[in-house]
Amino acid sequence: MSEISLRKHPQLQALFRAAESRQMSEQELDEYCRIAPECTQRAIAAREITAVEQAIVQKVVDEIFAIYPYEQFHQSALAKCTRDVRYVSAYATLSMLMNDPQWFNDKLLIWLKTILHSFEFPDKKTKGKVLFSGAAQDNKIEELPAHRRSIYETYTKLKQHYQRVLTFSSFGLIEPYLQQAIDILSGD
Repeated sequence: MSEISLRKHPQLQALFRAAESRQMSEQELDEYCRIAPECTQRAIAAREITAVEQAIVQKVVDEIFAIYPYEQFHQSALAKCTRDVRYVSAYATLSMLMNDPQWFNDKLLIWLKTILHSFEFPDKKTKGKVLFSGAAQDNKIEELPAHRRSIYETYTKLKQHYQRVLTFSSFGLIEPYLQQAIDILSGD
């Protein structure tokens, strides 16, 4: 597998630009594999992600809204949260296909972090542990300021749900990008 970024690959650059903010189509992934056959496993991972993304994003949003009272504090909270989680998933996948974590930072994460940190997101509805909240048992969440806990938990859930449904090799390819999103979006 190529260890260099494919972002500026002369034959792939336009394909990547056309797919920004969404998952690549089957035809685009076929073209990607034709041009970069050594990256076929990345295309397989992208196909797996595309097949489950809508259900995963919905599950993450449903779980987060059960824990955090977003809708009481922010207009259009459901639509915006769904959009943001989907964007992180799509851009993480495209970054994985490019083999370029810096592009992920530059294109989405730094911008989204600035926006998310400008809100005073509410803390949990109840201070106790929530039964299905995997991140609730994560000590790191307690170290974060209250307004960043929901961000951390949202993208931790995204990573956990992908880990449950993707094959081991596909999750291994996307995991560093999902962790990058957690670290950047909930970090200082």
